[in-house]
Amino acid sequence: MPGDPSDLSALLSVLREGARRRAPPDLGALAEPPAREDPLPPALAEWLDGRRQELAAWIEGAVPARLPGGGFAEDPAGHLAGEVASWLLSRNQFLPLDRERKAALAELHARALTALAGALRRPGSAAELGAALGEVANAYRRELAAFAAALSPASDATADVLREVVSAEYGAELQLEVLGLDPTSLALPVLDLGCGPSARLVRLLRARGLQVVGVDRSVAPAPGLVRADWLEVPLPRAGFGTVISHLGFSLHFLHHHLRPGGDAARYARRYVEILGALRPGGLFAYAPGLPFVEEHLDPERWAVGRSPVPVPEGRAPLPIPWYAARVTRMR
Repeated sequence: MPGDPSDLSALLSVLREGARRRAPPDLGALAEPPAREDPLPPALAEWLDGRRQELAAWIEGAVPARLPGGGFAEDPAGHLAGEVASWLLSRNQFLPLDRERKAALAELHARALTALAGALRRPGSAAELGAALGEVANAYRRELAAFAAALSPASDATADVLREVVSAEYGAELQLEVLGLDPTSLALPVLDLGCGPSARLVRLLRARGLQVVGVDRSVAPAPGLVRADWLEVPLPRAGFGTVISHLGFSLHFLHHHLRPGGDAARYARRYVEILGALRPGGLFAYAPGLPFVEEHLDPERWAVGRSPVPVPEGRAPLPIPWYAARVTRMR
């Protein structure tokens, strides 16, 4: 426990660390609401008791707070909802967190924060504050569990939530090798759709002086990095020389194509929009392949190149089109 910091960012650091310790270990645990929530530890309750006003003022939007990782959070509910969304996607990359569901997640956190501010403003002892905050945390966890369970369109509401599909991040050089790309000959500017939280390929190419932008739902906003959904981020017509997506857009397209009740039509429309964002001579490189789309492309406008992706030794062949595709705009 820190000594006596007056900076609100130190207070947020303590709360964030406490949230991490109390976070469910996986999606299955998240989908099961707790039977009860114990009061906060007495030491933490006493520490918060002396900082009621600072925390309540931030929650109510009276003052911005510098976050532990840098930057300011002027929208506490939106910031916390973004943190939770990133955690959910880190456990199952196929969760359907569209704009409406993200708005619902932000509303959920707004309600929780309103209840939290009310507990902080209510007179009482440190022990009473600890008990009140425990009740707030219990209600929040129940709402979050219901939100997570409702993400699955299956008849069993928790079927997909309980199945974790973790998205791995790969080295920049490996991504270039799989896609068959030479960084010295990429047509600019470059867009990496689904660059991953670490944006390794974007950082490598930008370090070499290339004009590159990365988009991902979980990446921290920074120069050349945009936190957004690849289905919603604006794509200027003929705005890019190269669009790259390694185990990203096309993998999710396949998921929706093969899954009953998926959103394949939306991905098909976006695929056309991506091609429309290429300049003449531009390239869309992705893996895995999408043969059910590529076979319908006009060969007078689009040249489709394919290269196999080696399966690691000892691993069974994957039941998906395991090749890299490079679609070039001819005119």
